[in-house]
Amino acid sequence: MVGIDIVSVKKFQRIQAENRADWEKIFAIGEWEYCFGSAHAPERLAGIFAAKEAVMKAAGGDLMKRFDRIEIRHEEDGRPVIYIDGERSAAEVSISHDGGFAAAFAVVPHR
Repeated sequence: MVGIDIVSVKKFQRIQAENRADWEKIFAIGEWEYCFGSAHAPERLAGIFAAKEAVMKAAGGDLMKRFDRIEIRHEEDGRPVIYIDGERSAAEVSISHDGGFAAAFAVVPHR
């Protein structure tokens, strides 16, 4: 199954690192650290959010609106990797940014 999502980076520009408690149901601690370890935190937050939405759309079922079950980690080369319930998934995702938007495309094997 496939899923796609696009989100405006502007929606994430006011989020500050110290507001972690307000966002812990959406972003895992590793995602938060990845985003705020960069000067481009809003873009990274938007990209991860879009990736999670794309995964949910592709997987459907019990993953819908369960941001807390999906984590986007990054390999050393920057490639995003999907973890579901703490385990590396066979699903794949691509994240892109341009013109103030972040988009993600996910492919999730049929479960």
